[in-house]
Amino acid sequence: MNAKDFFGILLMAMFAVVGLTACSDDDEEGRKVTDYKEYVLTVASEKIPGVLWSDGLNYLSEVYAAKKEQSDEWSAFGSIAGFEFEKGYEYQIKISETSYLDYSMGTPAWTERELLEVISKDKKDSENLPLHFIPEAFYENIPLPQYRYAVEADNKDLIEQDLKDNSLIPLDYHDMLYRGEDNFLRCIALHDSDKVLGPYIIQTKNKAPEEMPESYKILPPDAQIAGYGEWTFLDEAETPIDNLSFDVFMGYATQTKDVDRTPSAIYLYKDLTEYYKTKYPEANVKTVVISYMVSGESLS
Repeated sequence: MNAKDFFGILLMAMFAVVGLTACSDDDEEGRKVTDYKEYVLTVASEKIPGVLWSDGLNYLSEVYAAKKEQSDEWSAFGSIAGFEFEKGYEYQIKISETSYLDYSMGTPAWTERELLEVISKDKKDSENLPLHFIPEAFYENIPLPQYRYAVEADNKDLIEQDLKDNSLIPLDYHDMLYRGEDNFLRCIALHDSDKVLGPYIIQTKNKAPEEMPESYKILPPDAQIAGYGEWTFLDEAETPIDNLSFDVFMGYATQTKDVDRTPSAIYLYKDLTEYYKTKYPEANVKTVVISYMVSGESLS
């Protein structure tokens, strides 16, 4: 074997050893704990709408309102393993918070919290709670409701002007849908961080297509329809809110290319024919239908 061949074989062997060492280091590292701490929290007596993060996506849910030690401000907290929360009680609990890093995971960095001790549990209503923990960057990306109507009447202009002036739903609020811890569908509407409507409980009922009024055909939804139903909006005491009961078409906007399991658009319909016949008998009203399209994005 000449010197040239010998050094070539030696160089290849060195690269092989380096490669094996690198692979071995990656395998041995795996999941790392990057931080660990323990602290005491005061947890409020009710959960509040807020934004959580999972698998690279933000979504609306109910979150804990909690104060850390030495803090007077409520902050949003997500899941705490082992903590059995009961509404109507304010808690003091001790928890651990562990941060992990694992480059083999889809989300390489994450934090887990776990209950260590329940220090106290008092039946009381927590004070000075915020209305929500929804950042502006989230709700500003939720489209405003799209309002449409169709009128058949001798004095059509009169009815249309009344519809423009008296929308049942505010058109400058971002309507967001989410499911509470009890799995009931809910809605909260934000104009800004201080102007809030709801949260409302939504009582849902499935319907067959043939149960929808014929009048809706004069104002068909611009969507691929995936389901039909009826929604009644309730306050927290589960009392129906005046005029907030709608027939519902659930679907995907016609421009949607990728259809997933969650409808991207919710169409709220109401037949107001009898109402306007009574309100404006001289207008000779035949049909009045209204429709609101609200986004289903916050349910994703």
